[in-house]
Amino acid sequence: MSKDVCDEMTVEIFSRLPTKSLLRFRAVSKSLCARIGSPAFIRLHALRSPKKFLCIHHDGYKDEGIYKTKNFYTFHSEGQLPYNSYMGINPIKYPFIDARSTFGSCNGILCLRAFGKGVTLWNPSTRRKVAIRDPRTFRGDSPVYGFGYDPVIQDYKILRISHPTLFVCTVKTRTWRKIASPNECSRVTSYQCLFNGALHWVETHVRTLLFDKYTYYDHHIMTFDFSSEVCSSIELPEPTWETSGLAVIKGSLAVISRISVRHNDCTIWVRREYNDTSAFWSVAFKLNTVSYGNQVDRFFQLTATDDLLLDPYGRGIKVYNPETEVLSQLADFSASSHIVGMYICVESLELLDMGNSCYHGKQIARKKAKPKK
Repeated sequence: MSKDVCDEMTVEIFSRLPTKSLLRFRAVSKSLCARIGSPAFIRLHALRSPKKFLCIHHDGYKDEGIYKTKNFYTFHSEGQLPYNSYMGINPIKYPFIDARSTFGSCNGILCLRAFGKGVTLWNPSTRRKVAIRDPRTFRGDSPVYGFGYDPVIQDYKILRISHPTLFVCTVKTRTWRKIASPNECSRVTSYQCLFNGALHWVETHVRTLLFDKYTYYDHHIMTFDFSSEVCSSIELPEPTWETSGLAVIKGSLAVISRISVRHNDCTIWVRREYNDTSAFWSVAFKLNTVSYGNQVDRFFQLTATDDLLLDPYGRGIKVYNPETEVLSQLADFSASSHIVGMYICVESLELLDMGNSCYHGKQIARKKAKPKK
């Protein structure tokens, strides 16, 4: 860099550049490479350049009758959703072959899991990944994972729910430890929602009354604070028969539910005052879901257009305009593929100072030097 530009001005300019440009600038000099890869600059860049994009998870892509890849991603800006085609969009493969599901995202990092291989944290912007294996004592069960950031120790944490036990892993140490569990554990029935520094998910208690002749399901929101590592609960709005998804809408925690199994209308509720224990839920939207099934597993609101993205199980991604009440369908990547899920991510430099390098999901294999004769 030129000596005429002071260090403060250099940081000010570079912290506002896109991730792709910063990755190229790392090759300019060793000092610039170290500055861009420092934890302080990575945090500053995340605050200055919070560019959001939609990540769509696909499965089963064929080309001329031959499977090219089983699991892959496509990335889209909020204003360029694939309503008709994926022209000009290249699919990105998973960072490993046996990936099965994505549990959540935080600061541009996707938390993936493969059967029998533990958890992998992957940042598609920097093409870096961190693999964390489950200890042998955890294998053989069907755990639920959560992922988030602890600002107190400035490290990411992974929550592993193996009822009735909870485990936490800090990413820098990659070690698991057992923590205190809530008095009553139950079945997790929703995807995670990271909000206000805490993990949220819907839990279901199965209760039996009248001499085991009547069974009903009690739903509530369970929270987990990544700093204090303490669980708590939030009551759901009434009346509600089934709650299937949590999200953040305009800075407020939101939940989607329906009144009864025969009811076609779903209601999206929002909780305006999160930290107020006496806060109540209010109705934000009412949706008629008869055209695409009753259950909506996930939903998001795009900040650019205020449209709602709905993810009804097995029926593709729907786009709902609250003003016109028009429902649109996002296109599949090809006739042989289908959409598995969707996630709202941000562009970031996270994992740049740790983990292994990847290129379009494939790990770069370093060639071993040949021994001299």
